[in-house]
Amino acid sequence: MDFKTSVMKKILYSLLCVAAIVSSGACKKDNYALPDATLEGSLNDGKGSMQLEQGGGSVRIKLDELSWSATPIPMFLNFRQDGSYINTKLFPGQYRVTPVEGPFYPIDSADIKIVDLRSGGSTRADFNVVPYVNVEWVTPPSVTADKKVTATFRFTRTTPPPGKTQPALLDYQMFISTTQYVGNNNWDNTVIGAAQAAPGKEATDVVIKSTAPMKYATTYYIRVGVRVNDSFKKYNYTTISTVTVAP
Repeated sequence: MDFKTSVMKKILYSLLCVAAIVSSGACKKDNYALPDATLEGSLNDGKGSMQLEQGGGSVRIKLDELSWSATPIPMFLNFRQDGSYINTKLFPGQYRVTPVEGPFYPIDSADIKIVDLRSGGSTRADFNVVPYVNVEWVTPPSVTADKKVTATFRFTRTTPPPGKTQPALLDYQMFISTTQYVGNNNWDNTVIGAAQAAPGKEATDVVIKSTAPMKYATTYYIRVGVRVNDSFKKYNYTTISTVTVAP
């Protein structure tokens, strides 16, 4: 056997040994328990649960797991439309919980919550926030003779908490959808015009109307949103109202 052949056989033997070790390790049973801790809560704006969009474009809960690091990589949870959130598949441990990226004044560090999640247990973390704008119906939506939707609403900015700066008003918009999840991430932009400038309209009765008639004989879900010129430009909303268009 020449030297080259001997070296090649040794290399091949080494590779086979490594493969056997890896294969043996892969067959071992994973002893880590599945995540089964629950974290849930709600976002309240002083009038009850905050009216939100549903999905990733809305407010988020920021989770920092502190069990292993003081500077962890954050995880994020989405809110439901009714201002609640829940995740039932978290690992046990200590977490810092913060609502972020919403249409409200950022909470103070003293209001950030530290929670200990236990396997099989459920923990609540509720938050009270001050929204940038309160938006309310004056006259709920109705359908005109030409099958357009019209409504009247009013909005006012809230007083900033101490140490916070009130952002300038940006615009308002009516959102119409055939599903209950109506909002800036779920609406029919073919029947609604561009967003309207909000400055100068605060604390007045604002009439808003769709630019086109409703396409289908069905129930429509409607809300109006107003936003300020902050970093995230998320809408503060009215409650959801419905109208039914006859055939």
